[in-house]
Amino acid sequence: MLISRIFRRIGQAMIVLGSLTLLFVLYQLWGTGFLTERYQEGLEDDFEDLVELVEEVAVAPEQSETESESDLDLAEFLWRSEGEAIAQLNIPALNLSKTVVAGVGVEALRKGPGHYSHTPLPGMPGNSALAGHRTTWGAPFGDINKLEPGDEILIQTVQGSFTYRVVEQMGGRGHFIISPNRLDVLDQDFDTYPNRMTLISCHPKLTARQRIIVVAELVGDPADYYPPPKQPTFSLNLSFGIEGGDTSTPIEPADSSSEQSTSEQITMQDDPPPVETNTSSAETTEDPIPEPAEVTSFGEGLEGDKDAIAPTIAWGIAVFMLLITTFFVGNRWRKWPSYLIGFFPFIVAVAIWFFHLEKTLPS
Repeated sequence: MLISRIFRRIGQAMIVLGSLTLLFVLYQLWGTGFLTERYQEGLEDDFEDLVELVEEVAVAPEQSETESESDLDLAEFLWRSEGEAIAQLNIPALNLSKTVVAGVGVEALRKGPGHYSHTPLPGMPGNSALAGHRTTWGAPFGDINKLEPGDEILIQTVQGSFTYRVVEQMGGRGHFIISPNRLDVLDQDFDTYPNRMTLISCHPKLTARQRIIVVAELVGDPADYYPPPKQPTFSLNLSFGIEGGDTSTPIEPADSSSEQSTSEQITMQDDPPPVETNTSSAETTEDPIPEPAEVTSFGEGLEGDKDAIAPTIAWGIAVFMLLITTFFVGNRWRKWPSYLIGFFPFIVAVAIWFFHLEKTLPS
């Protein structure tokens, strides 16, 4: 009797684990897609409202006296907070139509394709990079391996509509595979395909071991480049000259010793390239182009969120505690009333657990 009871409990536990696994697979394949569709509906309306607002501002009489102030207003419309709509993406060859959001974090990519904030916006001069899921959360880039050279990528921003054509890679394909450490695909190289769009996703599907890359060249002239609005920075940043000011402008240290200033002057006189540096900065101010940013990783939310591990464990424990408590009460009291009472909190806990568990996994 004891052995049969033990095997019966083991069988029940296996059935529960199998059912939870099946529910999680269903949640990943269909549940996440359902949530993304709800996100996309709101984002599409948000982007349409943004375009209408920009059109109203354009036809309205100018309130600002200087051109720089109007440029700053447009930059604020273009560069939005992470997770907000910035463009409408259409790829006819894939029958794909999605609203692009700002940022490539975990939460942003759950809503749709995301834009790398340190690259130019689509339509602007330079290399505009987008990332998206290949599986789960609508899988917007699930079939980018099917793109062929010459296929069009259409995208609309508040600056207008732009067309890109997929560039042929080695072997006549429209994509290539790289390791996650090859960050040069995000570089702003103005010699080869100066105005282009780079689509990035994980490869193979269900893993994050590699990246699949599609490069498309802009057809026609790019739109004007608007740098992101400068964010307020702490005063400590002024000593490093990294944020909040031009790097070509020398920063005067407060109450610095004469020895430091003389040594800086000596090093500047000994180095021959100061004239070239000043020339390049002048050219940049005359014809604004995106400044190259130092990139240490792709940084997209495709590899999983490590911060979600702790809540995943906590909610997993809560799910199994609810399950054990329900069975215990059912054996001591009445089974079906106990199961009915425990069903609803159990489903809620499972949904929250799946939500966090999916965050930890690669896309």
